[in-house]
Amino acid sequence: MNYIPQIPQWGEKYIERNLDDLVDYHKWLSLTGIKTGLISAKDEQTIWDEFIVHSLYFAKIIEDHKEKKEIFDLGTGGGIPGIPISIVRSEKVTLVDNKKTRIFELQRLIRTNRLKNVVAKEENAIKLIKSNKNCIFTLRCYLSSLKLIKELVQPIKNSLYLVSSSKKKTLKTDELFHVKQEKFLINKTEYRFIDVITVR
Repeated sequence: MNYIPQIPQWGEKYIERNLDDLVDYHKWLSLTGIKTGLISAKDEQTIWDEFIVHSLYFAKIIEDHKEKKEIFDLGTGGGIPGIPISIVRSEKVTLVDNKKTRIFELQRLIRTNRLKNVVAKEENAIKLIKSNKNCIFTLRCYLSSLKLIKELVQPIKNSLYLVSSSKKKTLKTDELFHVKQEKFLINKTEYRFIDVITVR
């Protein structure tokens, strides 16, 4: 069965401008990503919807916030959502993971596909998130919003945190953080959620 590299209306412009690079990354995930254990075995349509389209909504949020800051993708695994973000955005994207084998594979992908504004680093994400200011942090599977907020004992203003979430785990805004949940389509019928967390 052939997959269809579709995207809901909110992201059509990303496909128009960057389809070849996104399809190349999809192919890499479908082959190398599964073979090396960066992602679990999935059919090609699921990989497109869950990893490419889902990742592009992170880029949309960054664009909507008119943010032009360095982006750190924490617990990136197979480069999700960092690589799709780097394909459609001009800011520097740093893919962060604590496993050498993942970083090695990502560095090979970056060189092979000549991706310009993305680097992969083996680093402790918690230390990084506590020491960098004026950045955008994306977390797809690394930490939940609740765990992230617990780690941010001393919140850093002017940083934006984008965290995949589920509808059932909506957080309430408190005196330190403002949390807004974005709901979006990844295909014709399925919705996903991202928590947008800012420091008051």
